[in-house]
Amino acid sequence: VLKTTNSSFVDFWRDELTTLPDMPDRLLSTKVLCQWKFVPTDLAALQQLPFNAIFDGAKRNTLDAFANDPRAWVHASVQTTLYIMADRILNDFASVDDVYYALPNIHYFPFDMAKFGLKNLQSDAEVYMPIADPSGFITATISRPAKGKF
Repeated sequence: VLKTTNSSFVDFWRDELTTLPDMPDRLLSTKVLCQWKFVPTDLAALQQLPFNAIFDGAKRNTLDAFANDPRAWVHASVQTTLYIMADRILNDFASVDDVYYALPNIHYFPFDMAKFGLKNLQSDAEVYMPIADPSGFITATISRPAKGKF
């Protein structure tokens, strides 16, 4: 998926190994892997699960949260977006016990057009290229609270 607006990542924690610059307006792209788990109480309960509706809902929630949820816009990390997507699935489907996402960062930066006599700086960039440099590979499993007592 690719998001071309309402995405920035600035003022994040840095150390001596940080190479990612502040991006006040960025392209956000990832290849989504989403899996969910059911823990039915018995075979009859498993057979009654609306598998197609859950699949459609997971896809809808993933894409809608990625593109339209204001909590996943400005200054939001990929991790925040992942949590929002999983939380929406858990809220919509009581039979889903946990949701796993893998979201590798696919970074795009403005292409240097100076050698062609053209400006394509961050503030007015129109041509971007994906980079092959190491990027983050964000994974998480978001689960419902445990039902047992300690």
